[in-house]
Amino acid sequence: MYTEYIDKRTHNISDYQPSSEVMELTKTFRDAFGKGYEILNRTWPELNNYSFIERENKDQRTFNAFVDESIEDPNEAWKWKGTRSLARDKAIDMHAHMTSVLAVPMAFAQNEAQEEDRQYSNYMRDVLEWMAVNSEYRENYVKIMLGVLYSPIKWLGAEWVEAYTKIKERDDDGTLTTKEVLDEELSGFRAPVYSVDQVLFTNVYEQNVQRQYIIIKRQYKPYADVERRWSWHDNFIYVKPGIRTVCSSDDNLFYDIKDDAHDGLVEEATGYCRQTDTEVTFLNGIYMGDPKADANAMSHRDNFNLPKVPLTSFGYRLLNEHFFGYKSLTNETGWDDSLLNAMYENVMNREFLDVNMPMALYGVEDFSSAVVYPGATVAFENPDAKAEPLLPRNTAGWQAMDKIEDSIKGKSISDTMSGNLPQATQKAYSVARAEQNAKTILRGALRSISISVMKYGDLMKDIAVQHLTVAQWDEIIGAEKYRTLILKDQLVDGKQISKRLVFDDALIGKRMSEKDKEKAQLKMLTDVGWPKHKEHVYKINPHVFSKLKYLIRIEPDEMLEKNQAFEKAINERMYALLRQDPLVSGEALVRKLLNSNYRGEADELMARDQKLPIQQGMSNVTVQQNTKALNPELM
Repeated sequence: MYTEYIDKRTHNISDYQPSSEVMELTKTFRDAFGKGYEILNRTWPELNNYSFIERENKDQRTFNAFVDESIEDPNEAWKWKGTRSLARDKAIDMHAHMTSVLAVPMAFAQNEAQEEDRQYSNYMRDVLEWMAVNSEYRENYVKIMLGVLYSPIKWLGAEWVEAYTKIKERDDDGTLTTKEVLDEELSGFRAPVYSVDQVLFTNVYEQNVQRQYIIIKRQYKPYADVERRWSWHDNFIYVKPGIRTVCSSDDNLFYDIKDDAHDGLVEEATGYCRQTDTEVTFLNGIYMGDPKADANAMSHRDNFNLPKVPLTSFGYRLLNEHFFGYKSLTNETGWDDSLLNAMYENVMNREFLDVNMPMALYGVEDFSSAVVYPGATVAFENPDAKAEPLLPRNTAGWQAMDKIEDSIKGKSISDTMSGNLPQATQKAYSVARAEQNAKTILRGALRSISISVMKYGDLMKDIAVQHLTVAQWDEIIGAEKYRTLILKDQLVDGKQISKRLVFDDALIGKRMSEKDKEKAQLKMLTDVGWPKHKEHVYKINPHVFSKLKYLIRIEPDEMLEKNQAFEKAINERMYALLRQDPLVSGEALVRKLLNSNYRGEADELMARDQKLPIQQGMSNVTVQQNTKALNPELM
């Protein structure tokens, strides 16, 4: 797609020569490709005069505790070549804390009057959690949190995929037929992770992805994969693995150039231009869009039909207020880690010398090192013979390493947070202070990540509205059907139950009297088997759900693992203080206390005479939520 120079004497003109309209669009994305490539491979002062690619390679070596074991000089073979790998150890500890909680953002629903609808806010929050749990988001969240520890930038995509595959079935007469069906394993919400060299952007000083002029996502794929995806397109006949088709700026003709670095592969590059609402894919530089170049609208859109780039950048900590890149944890600790490794090498080499000390001999003509062993006794014939060590004993190196290790710990996680017990000589205040500082550092890193999670949650919200609230054709019943989402192991009113979110088209445009609502509530209570129910049902108006405005947010503290012992102590104290307060529900207080010790088992521990009749159960919080769900606006 992009090249600076084409030698026309050695490269043939391609059979692919598009229309002038497609040519102009290709030039636009070709120039953006070149700009993005230059940004990733140019050195930047913010990255300590490294490029994005070089910075990641360097920090990844630190993260992997890389050791160069090649030894050319045999006289140097005895020296220790290992690494303390403290930076990696601290990065792994940090990763454990960063992934202790799966970050799912909160949602706030607003109507046209800018009034919050708490019920639909809860619905959207549950839908986002369902998407996170029932997709690859969980495993890729762990991967991207690993990537931010060593990379200047990582990317997480938000995609809705409908993939089809061919299966073979036998008819009643035994005939084997092939048909195409939806591949549930590959379809639905997807959250792919992209590395620093797989996404090109055009403005290095614009941190908001949606404000970038053009973003290009690229991957190298086997020919069979792109053939399955793009074989329907008329231009696919020009796609050849290992052959790039590029446009010459001299004569505006396309030439075929062999790509030796990716022989047998095809580069799939998808460009997004939000300003012109354009999304187009190129395979090895060949246009795969609509024949009308201006008809390539972006596929990712919000519920107000505004286009968005389906990518979010992630990083450990921002470098400054403008630069579109991040400082990784191993970048922060890299110099200390290098110094510690150098000191460790020197100290260990000196320890080897102290154990097998080189000696200076006086008055001895022949002496073998074979007589040097523990408890050896050597007699010299010359009364003036003596042996002295060449080097004095030195212990300063160990003290210097302790100082360096303290510097690395001060930039990451303390030993106590890593699970190590403090030394007996340390005061409790010093340990608590070190742990508090480490939590502050962790919270600062999570603040940067929480901003990315919030932006990514906004993309998830768009997918939920555009794809989960629309009716699907059910081949079994032969009619359209709305989705039902089920969330397992949810804690509601002290009970560990399942939530069932039902998008009910019967609620669209329907008005209900108070009597109708009461009948519907009683029926729903009966359907779930109240009071021994193990499921809560929420009926949602899909039209209202898709027309509200949703604000997404998440706080860093929500991404930290809760201290269960602390929560338990607080609940016990609150129970003692408020149990006799007439303004506080005693049952709710007891459930809160029981759940701090026996999560999800409070209902089984409650006395049976506390159960309310079904008529009184109408005031249950869950039923109130259902009441709102059954009272939709007339849209």
